[in-house]
Amino acid sequence: MMSPTNFQSLTSVPPQRLFVLIAGNFFVATSFLSVGGLLNDISASLQIPIHQAGLLIAAFGIAAAVCAPTLATLGSRIDRRKLLTGSMAIGSLANLLAALSQTYDHLMLARVLAAVTSAVYTPQVAATLTMLTPEKERAPVLAKLMVGWSVGAVLGNPISVLIASLSSWRMSFAFIGVASAVIAIFIWRSLPSNVMVPPLNWVRWFQVLRSPALRWLTAATGLANVGSAVMMSYIAPIVKEVQGIAGPSLALLLFTAGGGALLGNLLSVRMVRRFGATLVAYRCNISSATMLLLWPLFSFWFATIYVAQFLWSFGSSGFPAVQQARLAAVAPMLAAATIALNSSVTYFGMAVGASIGSTAWTLVPARFMSWVGFVFVLAALACSVLGERAAQREVMG
Repeated sequence: MMSPTNFQSLTSVPPQRLFVLIAGNFFVATSFLSVGGLLNDISASLQIPIHQAGLLIAAFGIAAAVCAPTLATLGSRIDRRKLLTGSMAIGSLANLLAALSQTYDHLMLARVLAAVTSAVYTPQVAATLTMLTPEKERAPVLAKLMVGWSVGAVLGNPISVLIASLSSWRMSFAFIGVASAVIAIFIWRSLPSNVMVPPLNWVRWFQVLRSPALRWLTAATGLANVGSAVMMSYIAPIVKEVQGIAGPSLALLLFTAGGGALLGNLLSVRMVRRFGATLVAYRCNISSATMLLLWPLFSFWFATIYVAQFLWSFGSSGFPAVQQARLAAVAPMLAAATIALNSSVTYFGMAVGASIGSTAWTLVPARFMSWVGFVFVLAALACSVLGERAAQREVMG
């Protein structure tokens, strides 16, 4: 068994192996983000209101939030090859079951099962690379890993919407399920056996929770995702309501937003090297808050909605990766726990945001849904600043 101290440097990892791990993130992101673009189709097919269909996103988020720290603890003694391959195989099965579901309840169960993959794969592949990577390279490497998520937003989600517009939403889930099965096979063939991370127990979780810096930073993650999910969980019905955007036009909108996210992530990798993860996190929060505040103005014209979504995604996309880097910097040996907790809070924030959005949809005009999210992103910025100050005090202490 490999100990954490004699892992290979990432520079010695074959490029194809790293590509496979990034591809895994691509399909995890595609699976997670797919429902937001398919809400109108699912609502019509299952004859349920939009706000009820939106609860599929909330249920996914809650399940992932609960599973991330739980499975990080239970899975910390499992070989990374088995853990990451198994998580992708579960995602494949869940999406195939979603494609076959005939009722809202069946689809809900399939989405909860799919949450297991998101809860395990993304945080644990990041934790593994944290142990494999020298400290000075850790932040850029984690940012590169999250490019898989951005590409998932660029291509995966719009392709799912396009497949639904040409066939049905069930075929979109079937596509994700088959593709995830293929990636699971490549992960098994690419990773060496007996790669482990430091085992987690209640002592390590106590060490995480007693750190003010880690508490503030994870709170920033959760609040940022609440603000984002209020809007993005309902983006399909919102843009259909304000400008009649649906079908291929919706796929193009999601592709445009995903393009902004990809460029923003790539820029964040460069900015982290030059300015550090903290300043990049601040930039992401400020950019996100600004675009949520201005979104109603952009929404008065068809074309400017595309501009708004591009700018929002471009400005905010680097936040998840730099948050992982900031947590790893505060406590590198607790990275398996802190990154899992960060993922848990991410999904919990999305679940809360989707639930708040479900209520807001019935109370707030579609054009002004973004203002609900704006409040939470501002709170995330405040927590981010407080977390950085606490981290500096912990270093000085």
